[in-house]
Amino acid sequence: MLIKEVCKNCNLTKKAVEYYIEQGLITPSVQENGYRDFSGMDIARLKKISVLRGLGLSIAYIRSVLEDQNTSLNHISHQKSLEITILHEKQKLIQELAKTQDWEKVQDKLLQLQRKQSVLERLRNAFPGYYGNYICQHFAPFLGESVRTEEQQEAFDTIIAFLDGVHFEIPDDLREYYDEITADFNDRILDNVSAGMRSAILDMEKYIDENREVIESCMAYKKTAEYKSSQAYRMEEMLKQFNSTSGYNDIFIPAMCRLSRFYQEYYETLQSVNEKFLQRYPELGAAGNERT
Repeated sequence: MLIKEVCKNCNLTKKAVEYYIEQGLITPSVQENGYRDFSGMDIARLKKISVLRGLGLSIAYIRSVLEDQNTSLNHISHQKSLEITILHEKQKLIQELAKTQDWEKVQDKLLQLQRKQSVLERLRNAFPGYYGNYICQHFAPFLGESVRTEEQQEAFDTIIAFLDGVHFEIPDDLREYYDEITADFNDRILDNVSAGMRSAILDMEKYIDENREVIESCMAYKKTAEYKSSQAYRMEEMLKQFNSTSGYNDIFIPAMCRLSRFYQEYYETLQSVNEKFLQRYPELGAAGNERT
């Protein structure tokens, strides 16, 4: 198919099609007379590109989607969600500035927001898919405090350095399993998980009593040979090993405690709740000592 027909078929201008060729997104063959001949595969890719450009994605994002559609679209979705959240917070600061004309106060809040964005973007890049999204939701409430002391600044720098140098890799043979079990995850499900965790922290005894059957059924299954030969067990063990060897437990979490007094209080509460849980279920032993 020649470029004139392609433009009509894909609802694109000639200039746009030529630009995508220059960027290497499509590579039509060239006939003896010098005209480009677009294959069916080229047409299919151009239609995808047209949709992605209409959604406001950059060429870099489009290239990653064409290379790995499912993984890249999930990552971009999470990234765009973060960008929208940050834009909403900036909009509030604009409204505050218009109302108060307090430039110093707004500048301080903007610096807080920029630090928060820096950490959340790195968290999302360090941890794949919906797990990265969950980690961001988990830590986001503790990243809004002003950095006023040298200790806080050191903690922030430590967090950035750690996240810049770490990445949780999932082997190819587990990637398919991971993508499958998270395919239907969304922000509502993650909110429910976070709400359940908060409920457990606020009143562990009540949480155990209300969920005893589920908890004990899950614990019983985790003791079986079936579970220990499953992909879920491999994922859990990989994450535990990552937390203990990457510096997540020994560098990142202590730095979060130094950065945010609210996180320090939360972490101490979490440790206390964990001890209570182990008192009820001592057979869990060290398995319950993972930091979050």
